[in-house]
Amino acid sequence: MSSTGKEVRQDETGAFRIRFPFDRSLVDRIKTLPNRRWNAAERFWWVPAEDLLALVELLQPLGFRFDSATSGAYGALGGTLPLVETEPQAHASPQLPGLFDSKPPTAVDPSPEDYSVTRLNRMVQTAIEAAFPRPVWLVAEISGFNRNAHKRHVTFQLVEHDHEGKTTSRVDATLFEQPRRVIEQALARAGDPFRLEDEISVRVRARVELYVPWGSYRVVVEELDLNYTLGEAARRREEIVRRLREAGLAERNRSLEFPALPLRVGLITSLGSDAHKDVLRTLEESGYAFRLLCHGARVQGRATEPSVLNALDRFRECASELDVVLICRGGGSRTDLAWFDSEALGRAVALFPLPVVVGIGHEQDYSVLDEVGWRRKTPTAAAAFLVETVRRSLEALEQNCATILALADRRLAEERRRQAERGRRLALSARALLQKELVELGHRRMRTGRAAAMHLARRTTLLDGTSRAVVQAARREIGTARHGLKEAVRALGPRSARNLTAERERTDQRARRLHLVDPRRVVERGYALLRSADGAVLTDAGQVPAGTPLRAELRRGRLALRSEGALEPRTEDESHAQER
Repeated sequence: MSSTGKEVRQDETGAFRIRFPFDRSLVDRIKTLPNRRWNAAERFWWVPAEDLLALVELLQPLGFRFDSATSGAYGALGGTLPLVETEPQAHASPQLPGLFDSKPPTAVDPSPEDYSVTRLNRMVQTAIEAAFPRPVWLVAEISGFNRNAHKRHVTFQLVEHDHEGKTTSRVDATLFEQPRRVIEQALARAGDPFRLEDEISVRVRARVELYVPWGSYRVVVEELDLNYTLGEAARRREEIVRRLREAGLAERNRSLEFPALPLRVGLITSLGSDAHKDVLRTLEESGYAFRLLCHGARVQGRATEPSVLNALDRFRECASELDVVLICRGGGSRTDLAWFDSEALGRAVALFPLPVVVGIGHEQDYSVLDEVGWRRKTPTAAAAFLVETVRRSLEALEQNCATILALADRRLAEERRRQAERGRRLALSARALLQKELVELGHRRMRTGRAAAMHLARRTTLLDGTSRAVVQAARREIGTARHGLKEAVRALGPRSARNLTAERERTDQRARRLHLVDPRRVVERGYALLRSADGAVLTDAGQVPAGTPLRAELRRGRLALRSEGALEPRTEDESHAQER
């Protein structure tokens, strides 16, 4: 393993395995690779072979080391990589006897028909020069330029890709110092619309040749068609925009209602970049309670499209937690920004369920995303747009509150005036009604007095007649009652005598029965009654322990006794004997 612990190795399937000590920032960067996978069992990140260029571009500046297989694969694309440190290999085995002699064999003179390497290369060079006597215009994409950009003359490759982005052909190219200086001056005069770097499409005038010492076929670049690169990018962008408009998607996202308080923001940009810092600073300095959810993405190169699509998919999953999404990238050349001229990105932004604010490049820069999203000039302008939207909403809210309060004050004042007028009219009405009722009450009092006198007279007359009738009826009832009473008194004498005789007989019978059950009758037959000192009759020997004073009542007189305690209970035989 390399001394830093950060390495990339190619496995037997051609894919790449990435290992490094845990670092959250590195993990976030690895996740920007669209096809990466984490192997939890063996603890490494897996990246397919077709993502080699994006992998190297991402990890080489971060101090990663690459094994020889990875370096060889990248070298086939025209690049060189720092190798992983390996253990020194064992020395080669000694030569076996007889295989090689200590003295070289005697040289054999070549036949006139044999070719030397130099002769072969020169003949091939002559054939190529005959086939291409003049420079040709070549359309291709630059690859491997960045790693040699610091040199005076640059060696790189011109490559061709199929519709899936896979390299189908390549040719080595060389740009010497003088034509490079001329090309860079032409770019400067045009306002530096783009830079010579990897992954840009160019049209160059080049001389086809064979470098004899190496037998290497190559093209030597002499001139660059600036208008082709710019025009191709513009043509491609216009074609994509035309297709999006025909599909009815150009205004789709901009037709969404922009939230009045876009405080929950999803940001798609390169983490740690100037654009990222500018957005954070602008939102923080506003003083509003923005909640920012960032998703790292590649904003240049072939990984731009899958990386940004991956971020949009992630934000689509949590769209209910966001108000708006920002896609931001700082300034750069036109070709740097051309990676956003993608139909897939345009469709994803157009169909996104939330407003997407686009802040890519400078004020004069345009991309496909600017045509379908909410375009703002720069990342700072995009963030300032959100701040301004919140500020306008708050000002409108404050203005509405002030308007509501003013209207409420006016309504309250008007209502007070109406209530006062109603109170005044109500007092006048009440006073008039009271006066009217007083007059009517006087009339009613007079009518009531007369009616009461008449009614009282009628009731008095009626009462007098009723009193006479009652007196007469009472006299009749009293006479009848007296007669009945006399009859009852006459009948009461004999009946009372009979009842009194019967009751006397019942009383005598009860007295005789009571005399028979009197305890004294028992005493008269020779028995005695035992009582305690308080006069209670004793029925249980257990009630009088030894020493208790007692009284015995006899037929004639009473005795004072003292208990000696209870005797032993009698047996059954004794009881029978006593009974006999």
